[in-house]
Amino acid sequence: MSILYGVSPSPFVRKAMLAHAHKNVPYELKVTMPNSEDEEFRQASPTGKVPAYKTDDGVGFADSSVIVAYLERISTNHSLYPEKASDYAQALWLEEWGDSELMAATGALYFQRVIGPIFIKQETDLSRVDEILTELLPKVFNLLESRLSDENWLIGDNLSIADITIGSCLISLLHADYQVEQSRWPKLYSYNERFLALPIAQAQIANEKNMINNGPS
Repeated sequence: MSILYGVSPSPFVRKAMLAHAHKNVPYELKVTMPNSEDEEFRQASPTGKVPAYKTDDGVGFADSSVIVAYLERISTNHSLYPEKASDYAQALWLEEWGDSELMAATGALYFQRVIGPIFIKQETDLSRVDEILTELLPKVFNLLESRLSDENWLIGDNLSIADITIGSCLISLLHADYQVEQSRWPKLYSYNERFLALPIAQAQIANEKNMINNGPS
């Protein structure tokens, strides 16, 4: 069985876990902290970043986008990349934007309210939180609001890598006790509620809450 190295509360590990769950691809999660010196992990991720991956045939590599692309090659079940070329391009763009711009904004709040205080015993910087709430999050939320429509998901009616990536960021906000303001971003609010209600999201959230409450084991 393939091995996924990382910890479930990591947004990028979360993305890989959600992709596996959506595509119903089995794997083993080996709890591994970033920069671990575990030899097998380092063979897959020489830079020490998570997630990393080792396939059934022993090939290792890292990066959430690479892992999801690999899953698409080994399983046609519930494809995460749209067939239509223009939709495919949009999905890739949203994945890239979500992994960079959105992840930076949501991750900043997640770090201040969850990762810092719980995992590295660092006090929350309230002035930084205020900056995140008033400047960083509104900027990315405004863009997302403009991209959302009356469709169920970001690109048509089928869940795609765009939704897995954006949804991974929304789970960070849930843990950080942040609620999208319905009156200001109504389409994003509805989208957030819809994604978080997915069975794969609910299972992921429960997994993460267990680790956040009890620490890695």
